[in-house]
Amino acid sequence: MSMWQGACHILIYELRKTRWGFLGSLFLALYMAIIGGMLFRLDEPLVLAAEYWAIDFVFLTTLPCLGFVLSHTNMFYWRNDTFSGKLAEWRILPIPLPQLIWGRLMQIVVILLPMQIIFFLLQYFLVDGMKETISPGPYILFGLFWFLYSLGMAATYAIWEYGYSGKTYMIVCFLYCIFYLLLTFLLSVNDISIVQSLLRGMENGEWWYLLIGLLISIVGIAVSYMSLKRRLETRSF
Repeated sequence: MSMWQGACHILIYELRKTRWGFLGSLFLALYMAIIGGMLFRLDEPLVLAAEYWAIDFVFLTTLPCLGFVLSHTNMFYWRNDTFSGKLAEWRILPIPLPQLIWGRLMQIVVILLPMQIIFFLLQYFLVDGMKETISPGPYILFGLFWFLYSLGMAATYAIWEYGYSGKTYMIVCFLYCIFYLLLTFLLSVNDISIVQSLLRGMENGEWWYLLIGLLISIVGIAVSYMSLKRRLETRSF
């Protein structure tokens, strides 16, 4: 069995186990699309970039999370350390590490893509003034940027999910949130908004923003793969 065949088998096995978790992820995508839509004020003139700090924070923190199923196991991973136990069992079997890692990363892609399609479709039709602010083509590029960003960042979460204990994973997630909060605050006091800049830039044909998203995605996946491979080779369960 090739590496990719093995990774696909792991992907299918995990998706079958977590199929009910898709409903939780779907609920989260719907909820965040509605809440995020309330933060937009595109129909009001002269909205400052500094006033967009909340929507920037929501996009940066929430969108990568749409790549993970919202299940009881994942919500309480910090307490029951489910993934550590599962990996300890899998490491006994003759499953090469690349298959385990790529199977997990592929699962993130398969879950993230439909959830973000739903999220951005709802945003486009629910947010007042969105259709007038950005046309469908540039909006697709806007969504594609966030998909690439989310994929790269979600991959880094997998390092802590599979490589460390549940408590460590929880602490790191809090640190991510603190970092994003500080970042959005610093940007807002300098009258800079990521979401606002992307919307305006994509509408003005500044497609090169996608290169930034692609770079984040490639770096995130590469760092995740190399870090997980090194960590799982030496981790004592």
